[in-house]
Amino acid sequence: MNYLLKTSSLVFVLFLTATAYSQTDLEGIILNERTGLPITACHVILIDTHFAAVSDQTGRFFFYGIPPGKYDLKVTHIGLKTEHRWGVIVTAGGQSSMEIQLQPQPVVLPEVSVNSRLKPTQGELSGAVIVDRERLRSSGSVDIARALEREGLVTVSSDGTPGGKQTVTIRGSASDQVLVLLDGKPLNDVSTGIADLSSISLAEISHIEVYHEAPSSLGAQAIGGVINLVTLKPGARQYQLQAGLSSYGEKRAAVTVGENVHSWSILGNIEHKESTGEYRYEIVSDDGIDLYTRNVGETFTRLTADYRRDYFSVKIAPPSWFDLSYRRTILHRNNPDYLPLSLFEHESFTEDDRQDLTLTFSPDTIRFLPAASVKVEGYNQKTKTDYGAQFPLLGSSTQLRGEAYRSYLDWRFSGSGWHDIGFGGGLDLERLWSDQIQEDYAQRFHQFGYLQVQGYPWHEKTLPVKIGIFTGLRADGYDDDEVFITPRLGIEIGKSANLYWSLRAEIAGAYRLPSFNSLFWQEDLQSTGNPDLKPERSYNREISAKMGIAGTEFGVTYFDRDVWDLIYWRLDFDNRWKPLNMSSAYIYGAEITLRKSAVAKSIIPEVHFAYRWLQAINRSGESNTDGNYLPYRPVNTFTLSIRKEIASWVINTTSRWVSRRFTNEANTKSLSPYKVWDIFVSKRFLMFKAKTTLRLQVEVRNVFNEAYRIVDTAPTPLRELWFTIGVETY
Repeated sequence: MNYLLKTSSLVFVLFLTATAYSQTDLEGIILNERTGLPITACHVILIDTHFAAVSDQTGRFFFYGIPPGKYDLKVTHIGLKTEHRWGVIVTAGGQSSMEIQLQPQPVVLPEVSVNSRLKPTQGELSGAVIVDRERLRSSGSVDIARALEREGLVTVSSDGTPGGKQTVTIRGSASDQVLVLLDGKPLNDVSTGIADLSSISLAEISHIEVYHEAPSSLGAQAIGGVINLVTLKPGARQYQLQAGLSSYGEKRAAVTVGENVHSWSILGNIEHKESTGEYRYEIVSDDGIDLYTRNVGETFTRLTADYRRDYFSVKIAPPSWFDLSYRRTILHRNNPDYLPLSLFEHESFTEDDRQDLTLTFSPDTIRFLPAASVKVEGYNQKTKTDYGAQFPLLGSSTQLRGEAYRSYLDWRFSGSGWHDIGFGGGLDLERLWSDQIQEDYAQRFHQFGYLQVQGYPWHEKTLPVKIGIFTGLRADGYDDDEVFITPRLGIEIGKSANLYWSLRAEIAGAYRLPSFNSLFWQEDLQSTGNPDLKPERSYNREISAKMGIAGTEFGVTYFDRDVWDLIYWRLDFDNRWKPLNMSSAYIYGAEITLRKSAVAKSIIPEVHFAYRWLQAINRSGESNTDGNYLPYRPVNTFTLSIRKEIASWVINTTSRWVSRRFTNEANTKSLSPYKVWDIFVSKRFLMFKAKTTLRLQVEVRNVFNEAYRIVDTAPTPLRELWFTIGVETY
């Protein structure tokens, strides 16, 4: 009996040993082929067996105790291409491991309409108005300034001619008071303080954020608000081609390429624009006395205002926390007289070459490391004006060269209540060499720090409404000058339901430094700089209310801005133009917006209406200007957009009504009101199993041939047609 028991035990042990020895383990890791990052929640099965596994947060999967042999393995994940490994050999008594890389593969679904809401880069309570890429596309605009104007967010303050500068104002500000950023970095020219939006390709823009009151994280020199242009990020495989031609001979072509090579993501954009500058315009009464006996209502063609602009950018994202981007813009533009209003006709041109290089560090997966960036900019500009041999002293030639070095650190934290806490700082060094500024050289060293806190501190309490608090403090120092402290404080109360509503109030400080031209312009026959200029300062306030139900949203906002030490160029006692600090200005007004979303399978279109009432009052203390309107600030501005998508067709009609604008401080000269209508029609074709989209677009600008002026004596084009074709592959 004992012998039988011992024999049975020995056989059982030998059986267990043999069984254990005949089983083995199989493990592996699954990575994204483009980024090299691990992929979680992948389903891994051994075909024709009961063995299955799911990858963990590190991308690893495990099979324990499988018999040795040859297996066929299958890996699946939504949005990724299915991967097979045929004939995987598992040997007895060992442990096999493997690495599997999956390729991204878009999921083709039936066409649906999805309404999403982008989160502002500066936080949910930062007050940004966002225009996303799809809305930019459906607006029919080929440039940034026109797209924002059609949304009722800005007023274009440049002359509106093909190839001209595109500068904008917000709520009655001057164009040099609006801070324009590209991915959070300044675009404003240090010599003039103005940002030219035409220097950036719309094809590269992911979305645009407009802040009427500057967040503390962005608020250097932003009396008139902030526009942040957020560009596309590398990572997605994409090919986009656009080509456009206008009835005035203006041409545009843009190519965007995104690709992934051995876990490196690359995104490139090339755009070319050119025009002969010949366009039709009509003489209007605002043009004043015409020494060449041209009559009001006559139509002429502006000649030789040709331009050429080339834009190139590339972004490289290796499988790490670093990104590298390079951008360059080259411009040549002729600037002849707009109208022959005087004997001093002239010919002039501008050549401009700008480039920048940015290195960005973004440790998204490590909580306490800051985001960091270093940016180097350089530009070279040459302008020349020639009045001919009859007036040689009036001719001028200017060449300037500038460079800037910028470095930034930003920490972002999230908590249970104060869910968005940020602080950071940075250093900027800007230099300018020019024969038109005193001593031929100027520089400015800028150092700053900020703290910004946003959140819903009472979110854990049962309250009938949701209460959000946003606050911030920013300190900016320049060379040996004073330090500017700009606070910001606000509250937002609202309720989310079928009928939702919100109330928002905030107050913020702001400032703007004089430009290098204002400070150091070399004295000549016509103008001189003023090194004694003070910075402009302001306090901005805003109260707004918004409510919506069933796709309809209504909003009303009151805003005001106290500005003191306002900078204006005036004729001095020696009959030269000189920048001076005016006493102050008070700008206030109201905005009303109404947006109705389109209804699916209905004839009801999407409608967006915006109205701005503005009072920009001069408080100079001088008898002939105090109490007058500041120049180029219209009292009434209406914007209307009607958009309807029917199957693969998009029809968009926009209109702008702008009231009279005074052109001088004495309010003795003005530009007439105007109404402009634009129509945009687009047809979309899906090809190659919906992986490629072909778009055909027609845009008619100034449909009813309105003759108007944005800038005094600068004629805008009459009716213009744009034809555009675009191809996109993902």
